Amino acid sequence: MGQIVMQVKKVEEAGYSSALRGLSFNKKRTVKEMEKVSRKLASVGHGHNKFLESMIVWLEVKGPRYWWQEADTYRISTKQSESTMHTLTQELVNVRMDDGEAVASYIAENFEDGACSVELLKEIRVAAQGSDLIEIKRRLPEGFLQRRLWCMSYKTLANIIIQRRHHRLVHWRRFIEQVLEQVDHPELLPSLERLKE
Repeated sequence: MGQIVMQVKKVEEAGYSSALRGLSFNKKRTVKEMEKVSRKLASVGHGHNKFLESMIVWLEVKGPRYWWQEADTYRISTKQSESTMHTLTQELVNVRMDDGEAVASYIAENFEDGACSVELLKEIRVAAQGSDLIEIKRRLPEGFLQRRLWCMSYKTLANIIIQRRHHRLVHWRRFIEQVLEQVDHPELLPSLERLKE
């Protein structure tokens, strides 16, 4: 198996105190008391954990196109990505194909191992020089690494963890591990250890 690229960086997180405030309305308790209650309710589901919808996290994720196709299943979120029409086209036009080191560096930074040969990069670059967006997209391999800013609620994140923890694509486990290492309140999300039980 070649290189598996999955890079996740938490950019921002918000809504914890507001989510607890809303939860306190239902229980007629103080926001401080809701911290303990929230840990119990987070894993219950069936509407008891709807306060997780008020907690939002922004993640910068770099992964291959074939992984992003699966990530698009999660529609209760928003994504902003590097543009294959503008960013990629501009980058490709600027690649100096006569500089073997620059070409190798570009391929290593933007594609999984073995996903793009120098010949394929030349074909994509020719399409970019001609502003032929359809040919660029047609030739772009599934191993192209795209970076996106992914904004979602903790509830969506919990669903991802539960649904993708045993997925055949190793990328999902790496995504989950990196997320759980970085979020402010991992205690409100399913842990991989608890899910094994």
